[in-house]
Amino acid sequence: MKFNEFNYMSAALEIFAAAVTAVMLIGCFLERKHKTKSGKLFVWCLISQTAMLLVDAPIWILLANPKPENVIPIKILSFFSDAFLCALISLYAYCLTEYINELKKISYGYTNLITVLCGISLVLWLINAFNGMYIYYDATGLDQTGPYYLLSQAFNVVLPAMTMVLAFRYHDVIGWRNTWIWVLYGLIPVLSIPVQVLWAVTPVCIATTVSLVLVYTLIHVEQAEREANIEKELAQKELALSESNNSLVLSQIQPHFLYNALTSIYRLCDVKPEAAKEAVSSFSKYLRGNLDSIKQTKMISFADELNHLQAYLSLEKIRYDDYLEVRYDIQAMEFFLPPLTIQPLVENAVNHGISDLPEGGCITISTDEEPDHYEIRVSDNGVGFDPDTQPIDGRSHIGIANVRSRLDIMCHGTLDIISARGKGTTAIITIPKGETADEDHCG
Repeated sequence: MKFNEFNYMSAALEIFAAAVTAVMLIGCFLERKHKTKSGKLFVWCLISQTAMLLVDAPIWILLANPKPENVIPIKILSFFSDAFLCALISLYAYCLTEYINELKKISYGYTNLITVLCGISLVLWLINAFNGMYIYYDATGLDQTGPYYLLSQAFNVVLPAMTMVLAFRYHDVIGWRNTWIWVLYGLIPVLSIPVQVLWAVTPVCIATTVSLVLVYTLIHVEQAEREANIEKELAQKELALSESNNSLVLSQIQPHFLYNALTSIYRLCDVKPEAAKEAVSSFSKYLRGNLDSIKQTKMISFADELNHLQAYLSLEKIRYDDYLEVRYDIQAMEFFLPPLTIQPLVENAVNHGISDLPEGGCITISTDEEPDHYEIRVSDNGVGFDPDTQPIDGRSHIGIANVRSRLDIMCHGTLDIISARGKGTTAIITIPKGETADEDHCG
């Protein structure tokens, strides 16, 4: 093959490799593989590789017909080609480091060393443009190897090899399959160095493109697996939430409460007809609120939750009369929470705290807004209990567990219970701001 035909073919292959890299770059944006830090760095790797190939291809065309006037453009293009190559190696090292960091935190010291060596290599290439220690050009414009040409090749071997060492060092973190894929970026160019005697374009251009294709495939597969796991996790959470809704509503609509409420309303019918009508309305609101919660998968406003709670308490007030006092200290209203979050706590306060006091007691419901969360407190001055001891009273106590589960699934909220025998009980709900699973209904 003639010399100029060889150069034109090298330029064509580099342009083809640049097109392949550009397709991967477009794929990264379309499939949003750049969300993670490693993904963003990989995008920059592809940009550097594409730029290097597009800058390097014209050099081969200019060298196809050597001329003295081509020397300066070739030197300029060569420097930028080497600059993009050094940037690529450094970015690849950081990309690999971030990839490992997503699984286990590691130091950047080794990666910073690779970057420093890349900087030294680039400075030496800049010096070469003036003294020709790596490559110089004769009077006809033909390139010739300089006295320190082997030093440039040493950098071409050492820098990719250092990324191989980084991958092997943490093979136990990323797994052997992924280790070999990341290693190939350094291994393929290093193994192709001997071919450079016959074809100089192979090691630094074509081989690195093949390596990046493999890494792109790895990221693509892992992204698909990650999305599948997220969908599976969301489906499991939705199922858990649905089951929690059903069990919570069923636990709230207990036969003894229905019987007591209806009995109280019956007694009012003859002596206080208007109060009986209001009680029937409250009873209807209470049932509707509970039944609506079975199909509710989104957060509701605190105002709606408060209305439902007041319907429940109005029925309990009929039963307990002056033995039950309810106080409200509402300092925050404009937030959302899972449905049926407060009622189970108030019901516990009534049934397990106040009802056992001969003189009755008081329940206080308060809300407050903090810089990063909303807080709801349900306090009573009842008999209290030992939080370290599971009550043995024949009841299922499913309400508290479901409230905790729903708070965690729907808004990453928490529920804490503070109690002591003879001193009452306080339930504290914390709802973080802007951290809800349902972004359309965050606090």
